[in-house]
Amino acid sequence: MLLLGTCAGAVLAGPESLSTCAKGRRPSIRWSPPDSDTIACHQTVLGAWISGAPGSHSEKMAAFRSKVLTAIRPGDLADAAPIYAPLYQRGDWLETGSTGIPGELWWGRTETRHLAVGQESHLRLAKANHLVSASVRPALQDFLMRRTMSLVQKEPMANKPGDERFSVFPRQRIDYQQHAATMASFDGGLGGDGNIVPGRVANARLELQTTPVIKGMLRFDLAIDGEVRAFAIPVRAASEADHLRATLSGADNAGECSYDMAATNMPPPSSCIVPNGAAFTEAYDATGAFFGDHGSLAAVHFRLRVNSPPRNRHGAIATGVIVLKVR
Repeated sequence: MLLLGTCAGAVLAGPESLSTCAKGRRPSIRWSPPDSDTIACHQTVLGAWISGAPGSHSEKMAAFRSKVLTAIRPGDLADAAPIYAPLYQRGDWLETGSTGIPGELWWGRTETRHLAVGQESHLRLAKANHLVSASVRPALQDFLMRRTMSLVQKEPMANKPGDERFSVFPRQRIDYQQHAATMASFDGGLGGDGNIVPGRVANARLELQTTPVIKGMLRFDLAIDGEVRAFAIPVRAASEADHLRATLSGADNAGECSYDMAATNMPPPSSCIVPNGAAFTEAYDATGAFFGDHGSLAAVHFRLRVNSPPRNRHGAIATGVIVLKVR
């Protein structure tokens, strides 16, 4: 098993603001493998394609053994069908990596999946704000009142010194750089001679504007059949508590790029097209979230529909996870 990100330096967050499992939260039945040694609650999962039963909360529970993921399940169901609670053997993982703090952020790749699992920054901030000292509470209450009024009046919030303590993002502009990434896998496609071999992701960075709206550009290089290509994906989040989604640059709504990538005969929305002038349309989609204290980390699960001219193959689906850290 290949371990990723272990030499990229210590992450910025500590365990103090992580929300742990509430008493009675764990299901009474055994749902994780017997050798699991850690259970983490309030987890977000990117890339697993599990959602839980209709109407269930989106948060998940995750089980680990020696910092390797062994199981996922919905966090608010007493019993979950196997399709909603997948199990993983240690040998399933071709690559794994983590920040080293249980429940903060973990990522890995199997033959068929690229996953990122962790507790989002807005949940950690809520706990940290709940635990502020009495001397700081008046400033927090004032901040929450000003934010509420700005939402009601639909006007920009009046900022004061020290507000960054109570926000996910401490600055108006934040730059992230690659901390780790899974090797992108390529599936499907037509023509050519077999599937494209996994390709390395490099030089990833996320340039993010956090106010008055959260939007930016994710850029990274990807090796496709030995050719290194640069991709740029506009991203946007509706709020600090919402996921980052691929979108049209400057658009007022996010999530426009969700569609059937495998349908090569179905053109994607114009906002999702990779401009390359080729006869077979290339496209992008991505979903991300922020982790660590004050958004110090970001993880993005991306999907690309790409072509490989050298082998005359088109419509292959490239999938991967990129982990980024505040520069």
